[in-house]
Amino acid sequence: MVVLVPRSLRRCLAPLALVLAWSVVGCRSEAARDVYYVRLVSVDANDGPALPEERVHAIVRRSLDHAITFDPAERDQRSGAGSGTILAATFEYRELPRGHAEGRDLLVRLALEMPRELVEALGPEGLDATVLLEREAGDVALDDDLQLAADRLARILQARTDLARGRPGQLAALLDDDDAELVATGLNWLRDHPEGPEAGEQLERTLALLDAPDPDLRLLAIEALGAIGGPEQVAALLERIDLHDGDQVARAYDALARLGGPEARRFLEFAAANEDEPSRQAAAERALQRLEGHSASLIEQVRGRGHR
Repeated sequence: MVVLVPRSLRRCLAPLALVLAWSVVGCRSEAARDVYYVRLVSVDANDGPALPEERVHAIVRRSLDHAITFDPAERDQRSGAGSGTILAATFEYRELPRGHAEGRDLLVRLALEMPRELVEALGPEGLDATVLLEREAGDVALDDDLQLAADRLARILQARTDLARGRPGQLAALLDDDDAELVATGLNWLRDHPEGPEAGEQLERTLALLDAPDPDLRLLAIEALGAIGGPEQVAALLERIDLHDGDQVARAYDALARLGGPEARRFLEFAAANEDEPSRQAAAERALQRLEGHSASLIEQVRGRGHR
């Protein structure tokens, strides 16, 4: 998952990161929290501008210090307990030039080894997240940007850990958050875990996010709605999508195939017959085939139950 941090917001967000960043994931309490200790085993600047490795380790430690579930492995060692679960972590970053004197973007990734007991719940995405920071030429020092990125990555991984542990109310809190990164984390989880215990309660929040100002959130909301909704949500989806936006239309076709129902079928039949763009027409045809296959499967299930 890649999250874009607009330049206009970066300076405002950085001073607040340490004060407010963890409101969604709760407050630290040594007695109440189950800690994973994180050992950074690899730092990679991808042959670009780099900080001393010791400085990068300090940046990551500072971010982990503000997480509920994660602590630097050094803390476990200093305590003398040595009984915590230690997770290996890798941190990589790369500056991406945007042209002469136009500044650079910074791509930063933090990946943690998955705790054994959360592997199934976390799924293939695991505890691996990436953020992209936009930078003006000479705007922000590399170490400041890396600290901001590491703080944000730790928040995302903390949120995914809370979701995997089934923390009550966590999914709703993420979808209601003002931080687009955390909303995206919640929508990704909802899309990938539609059978989760709180997934069915998020229909109204997901429908509202179809109108989100962030275009990436709108796309994720379409995907999530297709995963958790049904025929009753088809009309709301069709009212909100921008038919001139190819990305929205492609995802809407797929969502309609999953939502099902007569209205979804009629729309896909019309699109398959009337789309001028060959790729969009093919997408509508594939979605219609999936919808028909899904409907046939449901009919067979009903017939099977009727003969018992």
